[in-house]
Amino acid sequence: MIHEGYFDSSLIKTDPETPLEMDSNLRIGFIGAGNMAYGIAKGLLQSGDVPPTSVKVSAPSARNFVRFQELGVAVTHSNEEVIHSCNLVFVAVKPHLVAAVLGVITKYVTQKHIIVSVAAGVTLVTLEGLLPTGSVVLRLMPNLPCLVQQGALLFSRGTHAQPEDGALLRSLLQPCGLVEEGPEAWIDIHTGLSGSGVAFVYLFAEALAEGAVKMGMPSALAHSIAAQTVLGAGQLLRDSGKHPAQLRSEVCTPGGTTIFGLHAMEQGGVRAATMTAVEIATERARDLGRKPSHIATDNRK
Repeated sequence: MIHEGYFDSSLIKTDPETPLEMDSNLRIGFIGAGNMAYGIAKGLLQSGDVPPTSVKVSAPSARNFVRFQELGVAVTHSNEEVIHSCNLVFVAVKPHLVAAVLGVITKYVTQKHIIVSVAAGVTLVTLEGLLPTGSVVLRLMPNLPCLVQQGALLFSRGTHAQPEDGALLRSLLQPCGLVEEGPEAWIDIHTGLSGSGVAFVYLFAEALAEGAVKMGMPSALAHSIAAQTVLGAGQLLRDSGKHPAQLRSEVCTPGGTTIFGLHAMEQGGVRAATMTAVEIATERARDLGRKPSHIATDNRK
């Protein structure tokens, strides 16, 4: 499928070992200038395949504009300007603002556009109901480490989004971290696991450092070592391909310090509490997607 007018998404290469190739007419817009928009924009530009002149960001406040301008990206207060000048648009606003934002721009959305929503809990059905019939929509859930190009991103395609649309998005986002496509039912789970999960990791890192402070280590050093411990453990887990339980067992020696510490963690219910946290965060994301009145507007033409 070729979206009439702007670009041919089939021109890109999706093999991660080959350079990204795409139509030079591709223009990327962001409605919303928060952390997720900034992290994605920074990743897109890092590869060098997307020039800053091909990106535009809109937001009602100029508060976050400086960091985008430092990337060489154009900024505006007009969402309509973004829609008129861009063909792939990330809707990166809070979930409760989605209906109002799309309600203003929907009259300008055509089949030339690809709309990518990063709003937690807002379903593809809801998004498609807020946009003209036949609109190409994808739903993306990134996480905060996109800011340092170590994100975990999962996306799903809407009714009219073709495999080449997903391939385009995947190729664009690869510099941001791990990018996967899956059914929409996984998006809310990903929100609990990875979107909210980074906060769970930060809580653990904080507790790890505070334990060291309790035992007499200076706070700054304890937090620095805790951060490096989380980073190193995560990289080893990712790169080794081993199950976490296997790596955990490799640290333990009979009667040693680690097994005693793990026993204390199990007594404290760390495993169960973490699983419950992912479950509750997932259910909250699902609640956000159950079409509350401020999102359930139908603007299809």
